[in-house]
Amino acid sequence: MGLLVNLKTRYSSWFQGDVAYTWSHTIDDGIKGAGTSILFGSTFPTSYANGFYRGDRGSASTDQRHRVTVNAVFAPTFSHADNWEGRYLANGWQLSVISVAASSQPLQPTISMSSTNAPNSNMFQTSTLNGLGGSFRVPFESTSALDVGHFVKTDARIVKQFPIGERVKLNVGFEAFNVFNHLIVSGASPRQTQQYTAAKITSTGAVNLVPFANYGLITATQMPPDGTTARRAQVVARFLW
Repeated sequence: MGLLVNLKTRYSSWFQGDVAYTWSHTIDDGIKGAGTSILFGSTFPTSYANGFYRGDRGSASTDQRHRVTVNAVFAPTFSHADNWEGRYLANGWQLSVISVAASSQPLQPTISMSSTNAPNSNMFQTSTLNGLGGSFRVPFESTSALDVGHFVKTDARIVKQFPIGERVKLNVGFEAFNVFNHLIVSGASPRQTQQYTAAKITSTGAVNLVPFANYGLITATQMPPDGTTARRAQVVARFLW
């Protein structure tokens, strides 16, 4: 379910822009999240309890409650004189800005367990507490207990157009991505989701859950097409004819 609000200003002599706000809530039964698969074609169940997918119901890994996007284009006319100063210096400038601010998406906290720490070596799968081999999530935590982190990013471009002839023009510009160099946590595994390590008590066969020190640690800040979310810039040139 969701809600979309959009305010738009049509192009005038020097400005156009729009603001869009989206509220949404995505819920699923744990078919996509940390330690699970989006497909049901695996060799073992993807739920924490065998066949009980409603037990994994919660906010999906794609859930993002709030998102605001602002677009603006500024193309002012500084001089109305038809001379070389007006054509080559004062006029022909354009500034474009797009800025996005969004709330965090969720991750599932998980438990790391090995065959040596399993309470019973005869379990079907010794990689999970219940021996099922399905989800690795922490059963007593919310399926969306860990936040990836909020998203803030501003891209900008400034372009100067030089008329070369009656039909030919040259655009020279400077583009910057993530202008304010905000930290953007992103990627296939953006944070350390392991919250506990299973430790077997040899004398009793019971398993203790030991808190993992690196839980929630940032592990990736990757984003296509450049493979990074850090600030970067480039110079562009374009001929129009």
